[in-house]
Amino acid sequence: MFMQRGRRWARTAAALVAGGALALGLAGPARAADATGTAVSVKGTGVQLVLNGKPMTTSELALKIDGKQVPAYCIDFHTQVALNGTYDEGSWDRSGIAAEKLGKVQWVLTHGYPNGEATALLTAAGATVPAGVDAARRDVLLYFGTQTAIWTFSDDVVLGDWQDGVKLGEQQYAVVKKVHDYLVAHATDQPEPKADLTVDPAKATATAGGKAGPFTVTGPAGEITVAATGGQAVDEAGKPVTTITNGGRFWLTRDGAGEVSVTLKAENSVSFGRVFLYTGGKAQKLILGGSTGETVRAEAVASFTAVPASPSASPSPSPSSASASPSAPAESPSPSTPAGSPAPSTSPASNGGGLPLTGSPVAAAATVGVLLLAAGAVAVLIVRRRKVRFTA
Repeated sequence: MFMQRGRRWARTAAALVAGGALALGLAGPARAADATGTAVSVKGTGVQLVLNGKPMTTSELALKIDGKQVPAYCIDFHTQVALNGTYDEGSWDRSGIAAEKLGKVQWVLTHGYPNGEATALLTAAGATVPAGVDAARRDVLLYFGTQTAIWTFSDDVVLGDWQDGVKLGEQQYAVVKKVHDYLVAHATDQPEPKADLTVDPAKATATAGGKAGPFTVTGPAGEITVAATGGQAVDEAGKPVTTITNGGRFWLTRDGAGEVSVTLKAENSVSFGRVFLYTGGKAQKLILGGSTGETVRAEAVASFTAVPASPSASPSPSPSSASASPSAPAESPSPSTPAGSPAPSTSPASNGGGLPLTGSPVAAAATVGVLLLAAGAVAVLIVRRRKVRFTA
């Protein structure tokens, strides 16, 4: 019997564990596994640029990750790339490049190619694509405007002006140079993107009508969706928030008491700004320019309590003569005394002289005496009546 009962408990526990695992699987992973890619050179993208005072020929790089070719950039100018070599996803600190340099590289990646919209980037840079240049060639120029800006921060490489003999037309070179100059001039420090998506804190409290938070988001680069249930996600100014980026903050709000839950989702866990390092020894370090990978999610919740009711103001009691702490009666003006005569005293003189007590103290003494006489008479009457009952 004991064995059968134990087996039933074991089967129940196993079912609970399996159900929990299924629920976690349906919720979506909060963290994706590290990615692996193969470095390749993109055909038909070669250009010649003046770098550190010398004309140099270079071409676009990419990483093939799970069958998808994703743009990549060099962050190690003086080292050869391991073409067709295997690269593993890593972190900024493993790259050996200062975080403040990579922080500006991240800004360049966010606003450069391919993440910044092409027309907007050209307009911001004040660049004009020459006539006859198609979209594919335009993207090559934008790529190298972005790559040379990255080299400025990662390796202190200087992009020189166009000169005779360079195997890139002057007008096309001007596009590269203007995009480079714009990205370098405006770059600011940005946080490192992560493969996992988290929100901190996971729980918060506030009173109804107030704001719970702030909640800080850490995750992949690019757009992260924010979906609140039971209330609203807002920014610091109280404006609704439906999307956010890595390092961003939001608050949760609700009019009445209750709970607000929020789900955040990033579609590409392997995002631009993630570093990739060669697995076979010393080789050029790469940073991802595009994004790929699985969708990751994170959740948070806020509890709102009702606003405490303010106590109703009770009316102040009107003053009365029978108050607990009466104020001292005002002194009545004393009659004026003729000049030269002594002022009357309110207490007997120490030498037996002076005036007798008059007024209210005498009346009070007389009243007490009458009460004592009455009490004595009543006592005598009671004693007599008791004696009569005793002798009878």
